[in-house]
Amino acid sequence: MELGRGRPNRMVERYLLPNTSRKPYMASGNRGFDSEALRFFGHSHLASYGERMAVLSPKVYFFILLCTWISCQFFVPSDSRSLFRRITGNLLLMIFYGAILGIAAKCISDGAELLLDLGCSPSLIGGIVLPLLGAVPDSAIIIVSGLGADAQSKLSVGMGTLAGSTIMLLTAAWAGSLAIGKCDLGSSGEAIEGTGYGKVKCFNQGVTILPSVKTAVGIMLLTSLSYFIVQGADWHFGPHNFGPQPEYVRKAALATMIICFIGFVAYLIFLFVDSKSAQMRADKHRQEMMQPHVQKKYFKAWRLGAAMDKKEPSETDPIVPKNGHDDREELVRRDSFKVEEEEEEEEESFTHLTLKCIGLLVLGVGLVTIFADPMCDVLDSLTNPKNKSYIPISAFYVSFVVTPLCSNASELVSSLIFASKKKKENISMTFAQLYGAGTMNNTLCLGIFAALVYFRDLKWFYSAEVTVIIFVQWVVGLLWTGVIVGSLYVVSIGLVALLESDAVGWK
Repeated sequence: MELGRGRPNRMVERYLLPNTSRKPYMASGNRGFDSEALRFFGHSHLASYGERMAVLSPKVYFFILLCTWISCQFFVPSDSRSLFRRITGNLLLMIFYGAILGIAAKCISDGAELLLDLGCSPSLIGGIVLPLLGAVPDSAIIIVSGLGADAQSKLSVGMGTLAGSTIMLLTAAWAGSLAIGKCDLGSSGEAIEGTGYGKVKCFNQGVTILPSVKTAVGIMLLTSLSYFIVQGADWHFGPHNFGPQPEYVRKAALATMIICFIGFVAYLIFLFVDSKSAQMRADKHRQEMMQPHVQKKYFKAWRLGAAMDKKEPSETDPIVPKNGHDDREELVRRDSFKVEEEEEEEEESFTHLTLKCIGLLVLGVGLVTIFADPMCDVLDSLTNPKNKSYIPISAFYVSFVVTPLCSNASELVSSLIFASKKKKENISMTFAQLYGAGTMNNTLCLGIFAALVYFRDLKWFYSAEVTVIIFVQWVVGLLWTGVIVGSLYVVSIGLVALLESDAVGWK
């Protein structure tokens, strides 16, 4: 064993350095924000199988794009072609644009994750940047749905995106994460980590979460109350009334926009402060892990190394080589050259990561900006009765299913894979992410939607949709039963159809 001055050996490093291969620490019911935890909040924390999926997914997307492009050459809509071919062409275009939006969402997620490798503040990245970039695809679709001459008809696509994204993550992703991350329950009712792989036991299996998840639930339910401002005005006007809406409905949309944006800023500040304090607690915990006996071994090894350096040279330790020349200066020059090479490699690696990060973010945002509008046009064309090749289904239902799958696919997959670790910290972070996505939809996305209604002077014809959104959020927030939550995805679609049917007659 060789000990040198100024640098401890590997044995000493094991005593001194924290274990960086462990799972992210979560202290006092809050999320630990080391790089592993933050990568998860970037919606692309995939381990083993998940990482392979992240590598293969671009190939799958491009294969879909190629097949769709070839198919569109034969089925692209045209006035001279049959009704079947026009409908098929619109469906293929929907798949084509959906695949592109899926690529864009993944580019934004990967680019945001690379910010961590560039040495940016984990509190800033985890508290502000990642949640904000995660809401970009849905926000872009909502914005373009309210633009153009036919904004009123296309706005149903935006509402379908808002409702579908919220309900899919809070039902399908929530129940799927619970089913995959379930563990056997002990006698005290606590989940036993690493169990639950055998036969499914509905009443003897579940998960145990940290208190931070309850905080996330409370924030989501609190922000969901902002729906009642504009919807309350519409209920006062009459959910069955399809005539010209009074001015107070438009002013209620303005109030909703202001409150949502204030809530959005407040939520980002909360995330930043919470992540920073959690990081400080995690650092303090690592320092406390260095017990006194570990420190003793470290200083003992260090003194041993210092004593060996001070040892007098003996006859077996020649100072000058046999050739009669002192090669110490040559060794110093070689060491200096190696250090310079390492510094140059680090600079090149940093530059490469910076360019890659910027490129992914610009590419993702650019693709969303370019293809969000064509996606809305295709969905509107496919379901608009004025179009000869329309399908007799509301644009809300199509966008409710399709657009969330495009914009939130990576988030859905990462939640399921991370929950499969069957750890208390992992499942807590999974649920906190899903509830956080619901909060972003209740603040940023709803604020954008209300802004379109006010500034574009559009009508608020979404009593049924908003009622279902609020219903699902409160049921998921108050009930923690997987079967009930998992069934809400289908129930929500049926409930909207019931409220809009002739029997109820809501708009």
